[in-house]
Amino acid sequence: MDEISHPKQRGQSSEAAILFEFTRYGVTVLEPFGDNERYDYVVEIAGEFHRVQVKTGRLTNGRVQFETRSSGTLTRRVKKEGYDGQIDLFAVYSPELEESYVVPINEAPDTSMGLRVEQARKKSPNINWADDFQLDSWVNSVRA
Repeated sequence: MDEISHPKQRGQSSEAAILFEFTRYGVTVLEPFGDNERYDYVVEIAGEFHRVQVKTGRLTNGRVQFETRSSGTLTRRVKKEGYDGQIDLFAVYSPELEESYVVPINEAPDTSMGLRVEQARKKSPNINWADDFQLDSWVNSVRA
């Protein structure tokens, strides 16, 4: 995939990739009108609705890293704000791997998260393996 340099374009590209993945698995995707909601999509699966915030994951040090809060500029300061109570899921797209992941907000740290795709140098019980968060696996688990 070609590198997209503008942050807005990267975000739109990730939103399109996630939209494609959900619809590919027959998931109904609803998009809010306007740009005022904290979530990008609402997905309906098995009669349940889930608010989804799409994030672009960056492949770094053997993991797909993404922010679990938003950044906005207020005058000269950058304001970082979490999503508690405003979304149910992060849908993460990795352009380098062309892979999509779903992370429930209650499983995500407050600032950023890494989904490991390569073996770590040190063993740790706290590793979040990317395979455990595959989008298709999440869809299938909700349908079950």
